[in-house]
Amino acid sequence: MMNTPKFSFFVATLLLACASASQAGGVGGQLMAQMTLTGGCAVSGAASGSASSANFGTLDFGVQPSTFTGVLLATANGGAGGAGSTQIVCSPDVSAMSVSVNAGNNPGQGASVGAGTRAMRLGTGSYLPYEVYSDAAMTSAYPTSGGVVGVSLAANGGAFTLPVFGRVNKTQAGAIASGTYADTLQVTLGW
Repeated sequence: MMNTPKFSFFVATLLLACASASQAGGVGGQLMAQMTLTGGCAVSGAASGSASSANFGTLDFGVQPSTFTGVLLATANGGAGGAGSTQIVCSPDVSAMSVSVNAGNNPGQGASVGAGTRAMRLGTGSYLPYEVYSDAAMTSAYPTSGGVVGVSLAANGGAFTLPVFGRVNKTQAGAIASGTYADTLQVTLGW
Protein backbone atom coordinates (compact mmCIF):
# COMPACT_ATOMS: atom_id res chain seq x y z
CA MET A 1 0.00 0.00 0.00
CA MET A 2 1.06 3.41 -0.62
CA ASN A 3 1.10 5.68 2.32
CA THR A 4 2.17 8.89 0.89
CA PRO A 5 0.80 12.38 1.47
CA LYS A 6 -0.23 12.64 -2.17
CA PHE A 7 -2.28 9.48 -1.97
CA SER A 8 -3.94 10.61 1.28
CA PHE A 9 -4.80 13.94 -0.27
CA PHE A 10 -6.28 12.14 -3.31
CA VAL A 11 -8.45 9.90 -1.14
CA ALA A 12 -9.64 12.82 1.00
CA THR A 13 -10.56 14.83 -2.11
CA LEU A 14 -12.39 11.83 -3.57
CA LEU A 15 -14.35 11.31 -0.35
CA LEU A 16 -15.35 14.99 -0.21
CA ALA A 17 -16.52 14.92 -3.83
CA CYS A 18 -18.61 11.80 -3.18
CA ALA A 19 -20.11 13.35 -0.03
CA SER A 20 -20.99 16.53 -1.91
CA ALA A 21 -22.52 14.58 -4.77
CA SER A 22 -24.64 12.51 -2.39
CA GLN A 23 -25.98 15.70 -0.70
CA ALA A 24 -26.91 17.43 -3.97
CA GLY A 25 -30.56 17.20 -5.02
CA GLY A 26 -33.66 19.29 -5.58
CA VAL A 27 -37.38 19.50 -4.95
CA GLY A 28 -40.04 21.08 -7.20
CA GLY A 29 -43.55 22.08 -6.28
CA GLN A 30 -46.23 24.75 -6.43
CA LEU A 31 -46.77 27.88 -4.38
CA MET A 32 -50.24 29.45 -4.40
CA ALA A 33 -50.83 33.22 -4.34
CA GLN A 34 -54.21 34.71 -3.47
CA MET A 35 -55.96 37.91 -2.49
CA THR A 36 -59.63 38.56 -1.69
CA LEU A 37 -61.17 41.80 -2.89
CA THR A 38 -64.47 42.93 -1.43
CA GLY A 39 -67.07 44.95 -3.28
CA GLY A 40 -67.65 48.49 -2.19
CA CYS A 41 -67.26 52.20 -2.85
CA ALA A 42 -64.79 54.84 -1.70
CA VAL A 43 -63.85 58.46 -2.15
CA SER A 44 -61.42 58.40 -5.07
CA GLY A 45 -57.84 58.63 -3.88
CA ALA A 46 -58.68 58.02 -0.23
CA ALA A 47 -56.81 55.51 1.83
CA SER A 48 -59.01 52.94 3.46
CA GLY A 49 -60.15 53.95 6.89
CA SER A 50 -63.20 54.45 9.01
CA ALA A 51 -66.46 54.33 7.09
CA SER A 52 -67.85 57.12 9.25
CA SER A 53 -65.10 59.68 8.71
CA ALA A 54 -64.69 59.98 4.94
CA ASN A 55 -63.64 63.40 3.64
CA PHE A 56 -66.23 64.38 1.01
CA GLY A 57 -64.81 67.89 0.59
CA THR A 58 -66.56 71.27 0.73
CA LEU A 59 -69.53 72.94 -0.92
CA ASP A 60 -67.76 76.25 -1.51
CA PHE A 61 -70.07 79.04 -2.72
CA GLY A 62 -67.12 81.42 -3.06
CA VAL A 63 -66.74 85.04 -1.96
CA GLN A 64 -69.53 87.56 -2.48
CA PRO A 65 -70.29 91.03 -1.15
CA SER A 66 -72.65 91.02 1.85
CA THR A 67 -75.18 92.84 -0.36
CA PHE A 68 -75.40 90.13 -3.04
CA THR A 69 -78.82 88.88 -4.12
CA GLY A 70 -79.53 85.84 -6.27
CA VAL A 71 -78.58 82.22 -6.77
CA LEU A 72 -75.13 80.68 -6.21
CA LEU A 73 -74.28 77.06 -7.05
CA ALA A 74 -71.60 74.70 -5.72
CA THR A 75 -70.46 71.10 -6.06
CA ALA A 76 -68.42 69.16 -3.54
CA ASN A 77 -64.71 69.82 -4.12
CA GLY A 78 -61.41 68.96 -2.48
CA GLY A 79 -62.32 65.68 -0.82
CA ALA A 80 -59.87 62.91 0.02
CA GLY A 81 -59.09 62.48 -3.69
CA GLY A 82 -57.52 65.95 -3.91
CA ALA A 83 -58.41 69.08 -5.86
CA GLY A 84 -61.39 69.17 -8.18
CA SER A 85 -64.82 67.68 -7.76
CA THR A 86 -65.17 64.94 -5.17
CA GLN A 87 -65.15 61.60 -7.00
CA ILE A 88 -66.60 58.27 -5.88
CA VAL A 89 -65.36 54.93 -7.22
CA CYS A 90 -67.30 51.67 -6.79
CA SER A 91 -66.29 48.15 -7.68
CA PRO A 92 -68.05 46.84 -10.81
CA ASP A 93 -70.18 44.42 -8.77
CA VAL A 94 -71.93 47.30 -6.93
CA SER A 95 -75.18 47.76 -8.85
CA ALA A 96 -77.01 50.37 -6.77
CA MET A 97 -76.18 53.19 -4.39
CA SER A 98 -78.18 55.35 -2.05
CA VAL A 99 -77.12 58.67 -0.56
CA SER A 100 -78.48 60.51 2.45
CA VAL A 101 -77.61 64.00 3.67
CA ASN A 102 -78.71 65.14 7.11
CA ALA A 103 -80.20 68.55 7.93
CA GLY A 104 -76.88 70.03 9.07
CA ASN A 105 -76.48 72.07 12.26
CA ASN A 106 -78.97 74.85 11.52
CA PRO A 107 -82.06 73.46 9.76
CA GLY A 108 -84.83 75.92 9.02
CA GLN A 109 -82.81 79.02 9.99
CA GLY A 110 -82.51 82.20 7.93
CA ALA A 111 -85.84 82.08 6.09
CA SER A 112 -86.05 85.89 6.17
CA VAL A 113 -82.85 86.06 4.09
CA GLY A 114 -83.58 83.46 1.42
CA ALA A 115 -84.82 80.01 0.50
CA GLY A 116 -83.44 76.68 1.74
CA THR A 117 -84.11 74.04 4.37
CA ARG A 118 -80.54 74.08 5.71
CA ALA A 119 -78.49 77.10 6.78
CA MET A 120 -74.88 78.17 7.14
CA ARG A 121 -74.17 80.14 10.30
CA LEU A 122 -71.89 83.06 11.00
CA GLY A 123 -70.36 82.83 14.49
CA THR A 124 -72.49 85.75 15.69
CA GLY A 125 -75.73 83.92 14.93
CA SER A 126 -76.58 85.24 11.45
CA TYR A 127 -77.79 82.60 8.99
CA LEU A 128 -77.66 82.10 5.23
CA PRO A 129 -80.06 79.38 4.03
CA TYR A 130 -79.15 76.87 1.32
CA GLU A 131 -80.33 73.61 -0.18
CA VAL A 132 -78.60 70.42 -1.34
CA TYR A 133 -79.74 68.31 -4.30
CA SER A 134 -79.00 64.87 -5.69
CA ASP A 135 -78.88 66.06 -9.31
CA ALA A 136 -76.94 68.78 -11.14
CA ALA A 137 -80.23 70.21 -12.49
CA MET A 138 -81.18 70.79 -8.83
CA THR A 139 -84.66 69.34 -9.10
CA SER A 140 -84.47 66.70 -6.35
CA ALA A 141 -83.54 68.03 -2.88
CA TYR A 142 -82.19 65.69 -0.24
CA PRO A 143 -84.71 65.38 2.61
CA THR A 144 -83.59 66.97 5.89
CA SER A 145 -84.80 63.82 7.65
CA GLY A 146 -81.74 61.98 6.31
CA GLY A 147 -83.91 59.85 4.02
CA VAL A 148 -82.05 58.03 1.28
CA VAL A 149 -82.09 58.89 -2.41
CA GLY A 150 -81.06 56.39 -5.09
CA VAL A 151 -78.34 57.60 -7.46
CA SER A 152 -76.89 56.34 -10.73
CA LEU A 153 -73.48 54.69 -10.79
CA ALA A 154 -70.77 54.96 -13.43
CA ALA A 155 -70.41 51.90 -15.66
CA ASN A 156 -67.67 49.30 -15.08
CA GLY A 157 -66.34 50.74 -11.83
CA GLY A 158 -65.58 54.19 -13.23
CA ALA A 159 -65.34 57.28 -11.04
CA PHE A 160 -68.30 59.66 -10.80
CA THR A 161 -68.96 62.97 -9.08
CA LEU A 162 -70.39 62.80 -5.56
CA PRO A 163 -74.08 63.52 -6.21
CA VAL A 164 -74.41 66.44 -3.78
CA PHE A 165 -75.04 69.84 -5.37
CA GLY A 166 -75.57 73.02 -3.35
CA ARG A 167 -77.64 76.13 -4.02
CA VAL A 168 -77.88 79.41 -2.14
CA ASN A 169 -80.87 81.57 -3.07
CA LYS A 170 -80.56 84.90 -1.24
CA THR A 171 -83.76 86.83 -1.84
CA GLN A 172 -83.32 89.66 0.68
CA ALA A 173 -82.03 92.77 -1.08
CA GLY A 174 -80.34 94.20 2.01
CA ALA A 175 -76.90 93.41 3.35
CA ILE A 176 -76.33 90.69 5.92
CA ALA A 177 -73.45 90.48 8.40
CA SER A 178 -70.09 89.91 6.71
CA GLY A 179 -67.87 86.95 7.56
CA THR A 180 -67.55 83.26 6.79
CA TYR A 181 -70.80 81.31 7.06
CA ALA A 182 -70.46 77.56 7.57
CA ASP A 183 -72.39 74.37 8.22
CA THR A 184 -71.47 70.68 8.51
CA LEU A 185 -73.45 67.99 6.72
CA GLN A 186 -73.28 64.26 7.40
CA VAL A 187 -73.30 62.43 4.06
CA THR A 188 -73.85 58.66 4.04
CA LEU A 189 -73.39 56.37 1.04
CA GLY A 190 -75.04 52.97 1.04
CA TRP A 191 -74.76 50.07 -1.43
